[in-house]
Amino acid sequence: MQKIFVASRAGFCFGVKNAVDTAVKCAGQENCYLLGDIIHNKSVVDRLAACGLKKIDSVSELRPLAAGERGKVIIRSHGADRKTYEDIAALGYEIVDATCPFVVKIHEIVKEHYESGFHIVIIGEAKHPEVVATSGWCDNTATIISDEKDLIGLEKYEKLCFVCQTTFDGKKFEELSKKIHKIKAKTVEIFDTICYTTYERQAEAVRLAEKCDVVLIVGDRSSSNTNKLFDLCSAVNGNTYFVSSRSDLEKIIISRSDVVGIVAGASAPTESIMEVKTYMSQEFGKASNEEFLEAVNNGPVAIREGKTMTGTVISADAAGIRVNIGGKIDGFIDKTEACDEGEYKPEDFPKGAEVVAIVTKKRDDALGCVMLSKKRADAMRKSDEEVDQIRNGETFEIVIKKDIKGGLTGSLGTYRVFVPASQIRLKFVPDLKKFVGKTLRLRALDIDDINRKIVASQRVILLEEKEERDKKAEIFWENVKPDVVVAGEVKRVCPYGAFVSVDGIDCLAHIDHLSYSHIESPDEVLEIGKTYEFLVLKTDREKQRVSLGYRELQPHPFDKCMENHPVGSIVSGKVISVLPYGAFVEIEPGVEGLVHVSEAAAAYVKDINEVLHAGDEVTVKIMAYDEAHRKTTLSIRACLEEEKPAAKAKPAKKVVEESDVYSEKPDNNVFAELLKKTDDAANDKKD
Repeated sequence: MQKIFVASRAGFCFGVKNAVDTAVKCAGQENCYLLGDIIHNKSVVDRLAACGLKKIDSVSELRPLAAGERGKVIIRSHGADRKTYEDIAALGYEIVDATCPFVVKIHEIVKEHYESGFHIVIIGEAKHPEVVATSGWCDNTATIISDEKDLIGLEKYEKLCFVCQTTFDGKKFEELSKKIHKIKAKTVEIFDTICYTTYERQAEAVRLAEKCDVVLIVGDRSSSNTNKLFDLCSAVNGNTYFVSSRSDLEKIIISRSDVVGIVAGASAPTESIMEVKTYMSQEFGKASNEEFLEAVNNGPVAIREGKTMTGTVISADAAGIRVNIGGKIDGFIDKTEACDEGEYKPEDFPKGAEVVAIVTKKRDDALGCVMLSKKRADAMRKSDEEVDQIRNGETFEIVIKKDIKGGLTGSLGTYRVFVPASQIRLKFVPDLKKFVGKTLRLRALDIDDINRKIVASQRVILLEEKEERDKKAEIFWENVKPDVVVAGEVKRVCPYGAFVSVDGIDCLAHIDHLSYSHIESPDEVLEIGKTYEFLVLKTDREKQRVSLGYRELQPHPFDKCMENHPVGSIVSGKVISVLPYGAFVEIEPGVEGLVHVSEAAAAYVKDINEVLHAGDEVTVKIMAYDEAHRKTTLSIRACLEEEKPAAKAKPAKKVVEESDVYSEKPDNNVFAELLKKTDDAANDKKD
């Protein structure tokens, strides 16, 4: 009976799957183009073309978009150089980046080190599109090597940075690394940028080739990683064949007794693998399938540790549950392994009830039973339910338990979660240890149910959030201009102002623009967490700064002051500041007036500081308002003059009437008689 083994790592890796899924979503859209082949697989490329996705080989084939016209260009999984991104954007197209995350990581390393003065060396195939794209991130100055002899001459560089093509032969890279360490340069940095799935895929392929009679390598002959799998397997197994179509299978002579291993490259679609499996079943599998079914139905149940089994309860007591699992010996669930939650109660497991449990020990000699754990099976079921919820791209969280080479690990139920270093942040993370113990928000890129492994990414979430923020920011900067009123939530305050979120953009309302009156802290006016309306005062898109005003939208206290205290009113106020030419007095919150030095006292004042000091309470008279400039003129002297007591009035002079002076009645004037006698004596003398 022929046996067929399929490598668990056969087919699309998560990077390729993401690229193909992205291309499928865009297929058929107007002005949507794919730059180059999305992956090295003709059947996939042809399928996308049939869906209406137009392929171009160069940016020069694109026409500039007209105003208001929209278009997209998909960057394939191998990535592109920096100039390509710039040229596409300059033509007005939206870039849909399907570059493999591991390739993106290499681009970041190359860019950072090139800008720091390193000479870049790329280990890989010079003509491979991934290598060509990577070289473009150091202005195409990189040295491309693939063999030990290519290292000659690199000693002339003081600083060297080595990166590796993601699909390069892992064993060959290790050998080259030993030679690189011997290069006499001041600084040599080597980055193992081979995709971790490449390592696992290659190692598994070799193991399969060693134990199988025939090995079938499924994939396209133009695929670099598929060719490497063929080279590795054929080195240990002479019966290794390249299968890119059904016609290739028909040429291979395979015996019914052969053990056949099926390995597939990262760019091989599922349908290609299924086509090979179907062919093998049709040609060799009928009799084998019948024999297999007969063995399952009539033979003993296969027992292995970790296997999930379904059985029926024979009995339950204080010690545990005895279960019929369909074999010659029964299973037994110890009371400590019966319940995932709550207390174990024998009555909860009546005879004949069905239970699902996991084999923990093939046979316990003392009990003569297969030892089972229902608790572990329940935990696994819950874990499966959790994993089912994230299969469609839902976000989940885990606490990172460990940092390992190439990434971080944690767990989701009974699944081991691996987060590649390139998928932690938007930029390359050199120190992984700082993430241990931290909670990451993740999205599953690949779920391996057989080995209960999940490859996840936080970067895809951060990228989506960044894109969303960028879209909001674009709308924000297009609409937020000076003198526009906006609504914003107060996020935090500091001594010099309040930080306000307007459509997710942080803006600053300076303390000077919060109140017309003097305040010590912004929280005297604004409350954290509340939303208020603000006036945009100034914007600087280049520096990403926006200044807001709150008081500018509030009624000005000057207008209220004019109503409450017309010109001529006497009011009390507080001296705010004293200057050589006068003192400013606050007569209402936010309203100050000037008392000129000439109006500071009743008498002449040479130095105003002799009569007024900051903080003094004074009484002033409002002399005038300048409404246009919101200025108030005040006087202390005017108040002092009004307070002086009125001067004592002099008695009025008596008005003497002629009749009073010359009255003929002697009793009316005591001098009348004397005057008369004087007149008579004068007359006698004349005579």
